[in-house]
Amino acid sequence: MTVVLKNKKLFYAAIPKVACTSIKRMLFEVENGFAFNPFTANGEAWHVHRFYPSLLRTEFPEHQIADYRRLLMVRDPIKRFLSAYSNRVVFHEDISPKAIQKLGRFSRLTPSPDLGEFIDRFEKYLAIPIIKSHCRPMVDFAGADPAYYSAVYGIHQMDAFLEDVSTVVGDTVEAGRFQTGGPKLSPGELTAKQIAKLEKFYTADYEAFSRYF
Repeated sequence: MTVVLKNKKLFYAAIPKVACTSIKRMLFEVENGFAFNPFTANGEAWHVHRFYPSLLRTEFPEHQIADYRRLLMVRDPIKRFLSAYSNRVVFHEDISPKAIQKLGRFSRLTPSPDLGEFIDRFEKYLAIPIIKSHCRPMVDFAGADPAYYSAVYGIHQMDAFLEDVSTVVGDTVEAGRFQTGGPKLSPGELTAKQIAKLEKFYTADYEAFSRYF
Protein backbone atom coordinates (compact mmCIF):
# COMPACT_ATOMS: atom_id res chain seq x y z
CA MET A 1 0.00 0.00 0.00
CA THR A 2 1.71 3.15 -1.19
CA VAL A 3 1.13 6.85 -1.70
CA VAL A 4 2.96 8.88 -4.33
CA LEU A 5 2.56 12.65 -4.02
CA LYS A 6 4.05 13.88 -7.28
CA ASN A 7 3.83 17.60 -6.56
CA LYS A 8 5.58 17.15 -3.20
CA LYS A 9 8.04 14.45 -4.29
CA LEU A 10 6.95 12.32 -1.36
CA PHE A 11 6.64 8.54 -1.34
CA TYR A 12 5.05 6.65 1.54
CA ALA A 13 5.41 2.86 1.61
CA ALA A 14 2.44 1.69 3.64
CA ILE A 15 2.21 -1.59 5.53
CA PRO A 16 -1.18 -2.97 6.64
CA LYS A 17 -1.79 -2.66 10.40
CA VAL A 18 0.95 -0.05 10.80
CA ALA A 19 -1.29 3.03 10.94
CA CYS A 20 -1.65 2.89 7.16
CA THR A 21 -5.34 3.89 7.03
CA SER A 22 -4.68 6.93 9.20
CA ILE A 23 -1.65 8.00 7.19
CA LYS A 24 -3.32 7.42 3.83
CA ARG A 25 -6.31 9.51 4.81
CA MET A 26 -3.98 12.26 5.97
CA LEU A 27 -2.04 12.19 2.70
CA PHE A 28 -5.25 12.11 0.69
CA GLU A 29 -6.17 15.42 2.30
CA VAL A 30 -2.70 16.81 1.54
CA GLU A 31 -3.07 15.82 -2.10
CA ASN A 32 -6.67 16.92 -2.59
CA GLY A 33 -7.31 19.70 -0.09
CA PHE A 34 -10.27 17.99 1.57
CA ALA A 35 -10.76 15.12 3.99
CA PHE A 36 -11.50 11.63 2.71
CA ASN A 37 -14.78 10.00 3.68
CA PRO A 38 -15.69 6.48 2.57
CA PHE A 39 -18.59 6.44 0.13
CA THR A 40 -20.72 4.12 -1.97
CA ALA A 41 -21.44 4.53 -5.69
CA ASN A 42 -23.75 2.18 -7.58
CA GLY A 43 -23.74 -0.10 -4.57
CA GLU A 44 -19.95 -0.36 -4.55
CA ALA A 45 -18.00 0.75 -1.50
CA TRP A 46 -14.97 3.00 -1.97
CA HIS A 47 -12.39 3.33 0.78
CA VAL A 48 -9.06 5.07 0.83
CA HIS A 49 -7.15 1.87 -0.01
CA ARG A 50 -8.80 1.77 -3.41
CA PHE A 51 -7.27 5.13 -4.23
CA TYR A 52 -3.88 4.17 -2.80
CA PRO A 53 -3.78 0.42 -3.58
CA SER A 54 -1.44 -2.27 -2.36
CA LEU A 55 2.04 -2.46 -3.78
CA LEU A 56 4.65 -5.00 -2.83
CA ARG A 57 8.28 -3.92 -2.74
CA THR A 58 8.85 -5.49 -6.15
CA GLU A 59 6.16 -3.24 -7.62
CA PHE A 60 7.50 0.16 -6.51
CA PRO A 61 7.66 2.78 -9.31
CA GLU A 62 11.43 3.08 -9.03
CA HIS A 63 11.87 5.37 -12.04
CA GLN A 64 9.35 7.81 -10.62
CA ILE A 65 10.47 7.99 -6.99
CA ALA A 66 14.24 7.93 -7.42
CA ASP A 67 14.62 11.50 -6.14
CA TYR A 68 11.60 11.49 -3.78
CA ARG A 69 11.70 11.58 -0.02
CA ARG A 70 10.77 7.99 0.82
CA LEU A 71 9.15 7.30 4.19
CA LEU A 72 8.32 4.08 5.98
CA MET A 73 6.68 3.21 9.29
CA VAL A 74 7.15 -0.21 10.91
CA ARG A 75 5.90 -2.03 13.97
CA ASP A 76 6.82 -4.95 16.21
CA PRO A 77 5.71 -7.97 14.13
CA ILE A 78 3.88 -9.78 16.92
CA LYS A 79 1.99 -6.65 17.96
CA ARG A 80 1.10 -6.11 14.33
CA PHE A 81 -0.12 -9.72 14.04
CA LEU A 82 -2.29 -9.34 17.13
CA SER A 83 -3.73 -6.11 15.77
CA ALA A 84 -4.59 -7.86 12.51
CA TYR A 85 -6.29 -10.74 14.32
CA SER A 86 -8.24 -8.39 16.57
CA ASN A 87 -9.38 -6.07 13.79
CA ARG A 88 -9.88 -8.40 10.83
CA VAL A 89 -10.92 -11.67 12.49
CA VAL A 90 -12.77 -10.47 15.58
CA PHE A 91 -14.08 -7.02 14.65
CA HIS A 92 -14.61 -7.23 10.88
CA GLU A 93 -15.43 -10.96 10.99
CA ASP A 94 -13.49 -11.63 7.80
CA ILE A 95 -13.56 -15.37 8.52
CA SER A 96 -16.96 -15.66 10.16
CA PRO A 97 -19.16 -18.68 9.26
CA LYS A 98 -20.85 -16.62 6.53
CA ALA A 99 -17.54 -15.35 5.17
CA ILE A 100 -15.96 -18.83 5.19
CA GLN A 101 -18.85 -20.24 3.15
CA LYS A 102 -18.21 -17.65 0.47
CA LEU A 103 -14.53 -18.56 0.36
CA GLY A 104 -15.18 -21.99 -1.14
CA ARG A 105 -11.94 -23.95 -0.82
CA PHE A 106 -11.40 -22.57 2.69
CA SER A 107 -14.74 -23.86 3.95
CA ARG A 108 -13.08 -26.64 5.96
CA LEU A 109 -11.30 -24.13 8.17
CA THR A 110 -12.88 -23.37 11.52
CA PRO A 111 -14.74 -20.06 11.20
CA SER A 112 -14.18 -17.29 13.75
CA PRO A 113 -11.21 -19.07 15.35
CA ASP A 114 -10.02 -18.05 18.78
CA LEU A 115 -6.50 -16.67 18.96
CA GLY A 116 -4.96 -20.01 19.87
CA GLU A 117 -6.45 -21.85 16.92
CA PHE A 118 -5.65 -18.97 14.59
CA ILE A 119 -1.98 -19.24 15.54
CA ASP A 120 -1.96 -23.06 15.47
CA ARG A 121 -3.35 -23.10 11.93
CA PHE A 122 -1.88 -19.79 10.82
CA GLU A 123 -0.42 -21.23 7.63
CA LYS A 124 -3.89 -22.39 6.54
CA TYR A 125 -5.64 -19.13 7.41
CA LEU A 126 -2.84 -17.17 5.73
CA ALA A 127 -4.00 -18.55 2.38
CA ILE A 128 -7.19 -16.46 2.69
CA PRO A 129 -6.47 -13.28 0.68
CA ILE A 130 -7.76 -10.73 3.22
CA ILE A 131 -5.76 -12.42 5.99
CA LYS A 132 -2.64 -12.67 3.87
CA SER A 133 -2.77 -8.99 2.94
CA HIS A 134 -2.86 -7.97 6.61
CA CYS A 135 -0.53 -10.59 8.11
CA ARG A 136 2.20 -11.24 5.56
CA PRO A 137 5.68 -10.05 6.60
CA MET A 138 6.46 -6.35 6.45
CA VAL A 139 9.45 -7.01 4.20
CA ASP A 140 7.04 -8.13 1.47
CA PHE A 141 5.74 -4.56 1.34
CA ALA A 142 8.83 -2.59 2.32
CA GLY A 143 11.79 -4.72 1.32
CA ALA A 144 14.56 -5.63 3.74
CA ASP A 145 16.86 -2.62 3.36
CA PRO A 146 16.08 0.32 5.66
CA ALA A 147 18.73 2.37 3.82
CA TYR A 148 16.44 2.50 0.78
CA TYR A 149 14.27 4.95 2.69
CA SER A 150 14.98 8.56 3.55
CA ALA A 151 13.64 7.80 7.03
CA VAL A 152 12.13 4.84 8.86
CA TYR A 153 9.92 5.34 11.91
CA GLY A 154 8.53 3.00 14.52
CA ILE A 155 4.79 3.29 15.04
CA HIS A 156 5.49 4.90 18.42
CA GLN A 157 7.23 7.75 16.56
CA MET A 158 4.11 9.08 14.86
CA ASP A 159 4.79 12.65 16.00
CA ALA A 160 8.23 12.59 14.37
CA PHE A 161 6.74 11.06 11.23
CA LEU A 162 4.15 13.84 11.04
CA GLU A 163 6.85 16.48 11.52
CA ASP A 164 8.76 14.96 8.61
CA VAL A 165 5.71 14.99 6.35
CA SER A 166 4.86 18.55 7.44
CA THR A 167 8.33 19.71 6.42
CA VAL A 168 8.05 18.06 3.02
CA VAL A 169 4.56 19.38 2.19
CA GLY A 170 5.10 22.81 3.71
CA ASP A 171 2.13 22.67 6.04
CA THR A 172 1.26 21.15 9.41
CA VAL A 173 -0.43 17.76 9.06
CA GLU A 174 -2.34 15.68 11.57
CA ALA A 175 -3.44 12.05 11.50
CA GLY A 176 -6.58 10.62 13.04
CA ARG A 177 -6.98 7.04 14.23
CA PHE A 178 -8.89 4.54 12.12
CA GLN A 179 -9.35 0.76 11.95
CA THR A 180 -8.98 0.43 15.72
CA GLY A 181 -11.99 -1.86 16.26
CA GLY A 182 -11.49 -5.11 18.15
CA PRO A 183 -10.15 -6.23 21.53
CA LYS A 184 -6.79 -4.97 22.70
CA LEU A 185 -4.38 -7.90 22.80
CA SER A 186 -0.79 -7.98 24.02
CA PRO A 187 2.13 -10.38 23.48
CA GLY A 188 1.94 -11.15 27.21
CA GLU A 189 -1.20 -13.17 26.52
CA LEU A 190 0.70 -15.60 24.29
CA THR A 191 2.51 -18.77 25.31
CA ALA A 192 6.23 -19.20 24.72
CA LYS A 193 5.44 -21.70 21.97
CA GLN A 194 3.12 -19.27 20.20
CA ILE A 195 5.65 -16.46 20.41
CA ALA A 196 8.38 -18.73 19.03
CA LYS A 197 6.20 -19.68 16.07
CA LEU A 198 5.41 -16.08 15.22
CA GLU A 199 9.00 -14.94 15.68
CA LYS A 200 10.09 -17.63 13.23
CA PHE A 201 7.49 -16.58 10.67
CA TYR A 202 8.50 -12.93 10.95
CA THR A 203 12.26 -13.57 11.14
CA ALA A 204 13.00 -11.33 8.15
CA ASP A 205 11.05 -8.46 9.71
CA TYR A 206 13.04 -8.69 12.93
CA GLU A 207 16.32 -8.87 11.03
CA ALA A 208 15.50 -5.84 8.90
CA PHE A 209 13.72 -3.50 11.30
CA SER A 210 14.18 -4.53 14.95
CA ARG A 211 16.10 -1.34 15.75
CA TYR A 212 12.90 0.66 15.11
CA PHE A 213 10.49 -1.28 17.33
